[in-house]
Order: sequence, then structure tokens, then C-alpha cells
Amino acid sequence: MLTCGVCFPAVFSFKKQEELMIERVWQIKQPQPDLCRTFAENLGVSPVISQILINRGISSIDQARAFLGGTISDLHDPFLFPGMDRAAERIVQAIQDGEKILIFGDYDVDGITSVALLIRLLYPYAKRNLFYHIPNRLEEGYGLNSVAIEKAGRNGITLLITVDCGITAVAEIELAKSLGMDVIVSDHHEPPAVLPEALALINPKIPDCPYPFRDLCGAGVAFKLAMAVSDKIGISEEALFREIDLVALATVADMVPLFGENRIIVKAGLERIANTTNEGMKALIAVCGLGERAITTGHLAFYLAPRINAAGRLGYAQTGINLFLATDPDQALSLARKLEAENRERQAIEAELTGCACRQAEELLAKKDQRTLVLAGDNWHHGVLGIVASKIVERFYRPAILIGWDGTEGRGSGRSIQGFHLYHALEECAGHLTRFGGHESAAGLSITRNSLDQFAEAFENHAQGCLDDSAMIPALNADVEIELEQATLELARQLTGLEPFGSQNPEPILVCRNIMMVSPKGVGGNGKHLKFKAQSANARLDGIGFGLGSRLPDLQSKTAVDLAFALEENTWNGVSSAQANVKDLKIVSA
Repeated sequence: MLTCGVCFPAVFSFKKQEELMIERVWQIKQPQPDLCRTFAENLGVSPVISQILINRGISSIDQARAFLGGTISDLHDPFLFPGMDRAAERIVQAIQDGEKILIFGDYDVDGITSVALLIRLLYPYAKRNLFYHIPNRLEEGYGLNSVAIEKAGRNGITLLITVDCGITAVAEIELAKSLGMDVIVSDHHEPPAVLPEALALINPKIPDCPYPFRDLCGAGVAFKLAMAVSDKIGISEEALFREIDLVALATVADMVPLFGENRIIVKAGLERIANTTNEGMKALIAVCGLGERAITTGHLAFYLAPRINAAGRLGYAQTGINLFLATDPDQALSLARKLEAENRERQAIEAELTGCACRQAEELLAKKDQRTLVLAGDNWHHGVLGIVASKIVERFYRPAILIGWDGTEGRGSGRSIQGFHLYHALEECAGHLTRFGGHESAAGLSITRNSLDQFAEAFENHAQGCLDDSAMIPALNADVEIELEQATLELARQLTGLEPFGSQNPEPILVCRNIMMVSPKGVGGNGKHLKFKAQSANARLDGIGFGLGSRLPDLQSKTAVDLAFALEENTWNGVSSAQANVKDLKIVSA
């Protein structure tokens, strides 16, 4: 097992970018013409849209209508959660009796927005008896901890509410109870075999939970708790849904499936963001340079969320929560600018660590090809391990765990590939870990230095039993094969009806075969991007391939290619046209 010491400034000269690209296998969903025809006739949509709906797992007209037209009135009753009535009653009692309430959250976007949501809704009622705590990632680590709980006890807290954490905190909740606190756990992470004995456990993933939708993020579960409390304390529906922009941001940032309630929440949240009264949200959008734009899930994921996460990654999550609680526009703008600076600092740390981790991975794979990567180093910044793990997975297409050492103790983050359940893998290796938690695609862990080699071996052995050779080849999942003349502006506009896009409802990918590529050229800095016209006997379509400029030497004017692309509406000088945003291309053999 390789480990690495302090990282020196990275010089990214391992290989040229085109040499790093792993060729992807195109997987096009199997057409279902009969169901496709039924959808088209009953829903009034094109066959292409019908097939995409089928590809998303929709098999009935009712499901399709719910997907296309679901509204907040379709959200499930929060009291379907076992223990929800008890939790809401206890919160109302604490407010009425003037008890001190502590909301304990996580330091990522999901946790920060969950805390902000409950503070904004409950403060008018609980006022100065309402407190919150988000642990410092670098000093306290993830989740409930004894130091924070003991401090809460000394400060007279009698009701502790966790958001986006708590489901694994068996010992910590026992400590809180011994100090006179009732505990309500609001979480969405995978529950352990032994659950904590709290006053109420609000988590849709608890076995046999009758709540109909299990894929809410932490803020989604907190929103359900807020709905229940609102019902009992008289918070208006208008005031409640005024905060749904926070829940939408968390839902996208936490990469939960954009189906069911999550889809409804994000659609409503994006509409709310356009007229948000949250001064922090306004300021963050402005600092991101998006003030005049219609906000999309892409903006939430790649602009807003990284800036909020930057605060937590570097240990300063307080800045993020203060932003969303700010009521003064000038203060909010100052906090947003601070987050922007912290994000730039995070990017520099991330780039340095990415270079170190890539070198270590290449050395490891040069010695032995294997299914997984467990990488570790002294002084690796814990706050960016997860995002660097994602880059390692993207680069090497293997489940990756990155561990940063602090003496003999290490904290790590992992990311996975399709078909490999990371949390279940860690369960199989639990004997080598101090602590772990997470999901199918992302997880965190604690480990001692002398357990590293045994853990890496056990992790690899588990992967060898789960992943065959075909699983190690990344796939580009395409929805439907069409003729170029079908790629019209009208279809591009119809595709927007499937928004918002995100996890398990990705932007649709179309495929056109044997298309002539006319006048390809590199555009952007150093010709990084590829611009061309796609042409068939009956149609022509503008195309852009971001990051595909390196393919230009292989292409000649009128080269025949297969294209995998997203169809978009492009507006230039007031004129709109369809454009292919190419995700991959394959040259047709002569």
C-alpha cells in the first residue's frame, strides 16, 4: 500500500489529456414501440419524449402525468413517518414551555441548508431559545460528538434535533439522554443494524418505514419535519414554501434521484429562486455572476453548491449558515464574497492534492492492475478528500478511497462507480474501520494507520467479487437513436419539459449514426473545444463539443461519425436554433 507525504505544488504533466481519456461504451436503451405509441397518443408528446419517459422507468400513463406535471400538492403527508407526530408535538411543547432547543447539522450543503431551514421557520416562535451547531470538519469531524453534546448539556439544552446526521450516533444519543435531553433524529443516511434510542427517528431508509418515498436528502427530511410542525403551530403554507429554494439546492447538491418528491421540490425551488426573499441566496447568485440568468439545476450543482461546500470543507461552515440567515443585503453580499474567496482557496488545495493522488494511483496501478484504489497521505486536507476522490474515479474509473493521516488516525472519503455499492462494501470491511457511513455512491470513514493494508486488501477482494471486466469500462448511457432531421428546435424545446435534470433523470442523450462532420475546428483557449456542422442527406445541425478539441487531428472535413449529444436551444443575436452539445463521438470505419 502506497502512502504519500506532504504534497508539493502539482505540475500536471503526467500525460496529455487525450491520453487520459477512457473510451466509453455506448449503451442505448432498448426501444419499446408499443408503450411509446401509447404514451405519444395519450400524453400528446413526440415518440422521442415517450421513449425517454420509458427509459426513466415510467411504465404507465398515470406515472408519466405525475412526472410531467407533479406539484407541491402531490407531496406526501409528513405524518406517514413513524414518530413524526411525536416529534412535532415535542418541538411545539419545547417552544411553548420556553425550553432551549439545539439544531445539530452537518457541514455540507445538505446540512447547512437543513439548519437554515429550521432556524428560519422556528425562530419567530422559539426566538432566543433556539440554537444551532455545525461541527468544524477539521476539529470535530462528521456528526454528533461527545464534546458538543456535553457543551449543550452545560448550556441547558433540553431538546436536541439532528438534521442530515444522527442515525448512526448510538453512543452520542445515549450521552445526550443522560444529560437530560430528548433527541429527535432527522436524517436520510443508511441506518445501521442497531438504531439509536431517540425520542423519534425520522428517516425514510429505516427498515419497514411506511413513508412512500425513501430518497429524500437531509434537507428534504427536515422539510417534512417542518411541514409537520407547521401543521401544529400554525406556520402558514406560504411561509413554509418560501423556504423551498433551500431544499432544492440541497436536493441537487446531494445528488439524490430527481424523481418523485425530489423532482417536485426542485421544480418548485427553482421557481422560488427566481423571486427568492432569502438575502443570502440572492447574494450568492449575484457573486456567481448569475444575476440575470434563469437558474437551473446545473447552476445549483456547479456554481452555488461548491461555494457553500467550500466553507465546510475548510472548516468554516459558519459562513454558509450565516449567509442563509442574513437579513441585511449588504451583510449577505459580504458573506457571499467571503465564500467566493474560500472557494478559490479550496480549489488551490484541491488541485495540489489531485496531483499527489494521481501520481500515487499511477504508481499503484503500474505495479498491479486492480479494481479499487485506496490512497493515503500525511497532511492531506480532510475537507477536499471527497471531491478529489470523485476526480480519481473520473480519471481511473475505479472505486476510490482517499485517506488523510493525522498521526496514527486517518479520516477518509470514498466515491464509487456504477454497479458498486460503496456503503455495502464498507460494511464488509467494517472490522478494519473505526467508523463509517454513507450511501451507494459516496461514503466517509475513520481508520487507524496500522489497519490500512488490511482494509485495502479486504476492499479490493470485495470488489473482485462484485465487478467483472465489463463493469470497469465506463458507459455513456444514451436514450434513443434518431435521424438528424428529427433534431429540430421544436424537439429541443420539448426536451425542456423533462427538466429538472439530475441524478437518475439525466439530460437526455440522443444518438445519430453515420453523420458527415463538416468544417470541424477548434475554438476557445488553445482550441480546447470542437465546433462543427453535422450533415446528412436531408438536414444540417450546428454542433459543439466542450473539451473535445483534442479529437480534431483525427477528423477531416466531411468525416463520417456517430454522435452522442444533448439537443439544446441556442440563441445568438436574437435568433434561436437547435444545437448538438456533443458528449462523445466515434469515427465510422471506412
